[in-house]
Amino acid sequence: MNSITDLFEKYHLDSFEEALELRGNEKITFFNDLNSLLRSICRIFDKLTTIFSLRGGQVLMSLAKLQDSEEVISKTDVLNCLNIDRREKLIHAFDYLLEQNYIKIKKKTSKFHMVKLNEQDNPDFTLLREIVQKFWTSPQEEKDKAKSWSGIER
Repeated sequence: MNSITDLFEKYHLDSFEEALELRGNEKITFFNDLNSLLRSICRIFDKLTTIFSLRGGQVLMSLAKLQDSEEVISKTDVLNCLNIDRREKLIHAFDYLLEQNYIKIKKKTSKFHMVKLNEQDNPDFTLLREIVQKFWTSPQEEKDKAKSWSGIER
């Protein structure tokens, strides 16, 4: 079980038409699936904490956030999402994440790179993406929210 969505679908947790009734082996299977998700979350955060560059964790979070809304993600999109002004601040993070096989980079041109999470080799990142898309607010979103609030007060 690598996805919250899979758990919801398997046990019909998002359905209000039927009650969740688990008996015997179903209950054991449900708790095993739930424990599997929790272990996956722990592995995700373990990976994030072992990244030497704190910006590496931010890059992973940004990629997970952008992957739902953008078909093609470039390094500039990640910079914008994290509200970072200079690309040099993330060079080390991209290099490290690529070396650890956490991301994939496809070079379109010498200056344009398509970036994405490597969910194929890191299936836990599917869960990371789901959590981040639902719960994490990027620095750019925070900045935009602050701007809209300041515009309302004026």
